[in-house]
Amino acid sequence: MRIPDWKWILKWKILYPIRHGKLYGSDYEESVRRAITSFSGDVFWDIGANTGYYTLRVAPKFGHVRAFEPNPDAVKIVMVEPFALADTTGTSRLYLFTNVREKTVGSRNSLIADPSTPWNNSQKKEKTTTPSLEVETRTIDSLLESGRVDLMKIDVEGAEFMVLRGAKVALSQGRIQNLVIELHDKARKDELDSILVSSGYTTEWLDYGRAGQLSHVLARHNSLISQRIN
Repeated sequence: MRIPDWKWILKWKILYPIRHGKLYGSDYEESVRRAITSFSGDVFWDIGANTGYYTLRVAPKFGHVRAFEPNPDAVKIVMVEPFALADTTGTSRLYLFTNVREKTVGSRNSLIADPSTPWNNSQKKEKTTTPSLEVETRTIDSLLESGRVDLMKIDVEGAEFMVLRGAKVALSQGRIQNLVIELHDKARKDELDSILVSSGYTTEWLDYGRAGQLSHVLARHNSLISQRIN
């Protein structure tokens, strides 16, 4: 892991608590943070790591951690694998919404030109004035192969369905035991539920429908639930 630079420490670890009376990130996605930090195991993947907020908190509880973040400017705390996970292996445009929560815990940078608009095709061309850069893309299936992941967090600002399409084999074989996924288009909640349930998962929505909060789902593979019951 990378040691945070002194400017980051000064801004967020020293000045932020003085100005706001609380630690930076202490109230960030509380229900999601509780769910993620309740897990431990061998392997954790953080897809859409941004500054590494969750990677840092979960790393001591797992034997092996992989953090994926294609935007080089977002990486401030941890070492990451600098490519995006999607539904194809190749390259894509990463759209940089730098005017929104720049370099804080959250980020809106996305493979989707407009994350607020439903988009179900990674090859679709969109006209946009948003700054972007070309990034390398991989799929979960190509990286994971015959391996397993105990916990996977997916927060990719609207590209979550692209990521899941690139994990069809891993999902169908139960190689990802637990997932926490941020859903950006609430109209597609049933679609996401259907994908997970048909792949053998039981879903629990952590904050869906609460005003002012993002939507996150916790999915546990049914094989794990059966083991606990037996």
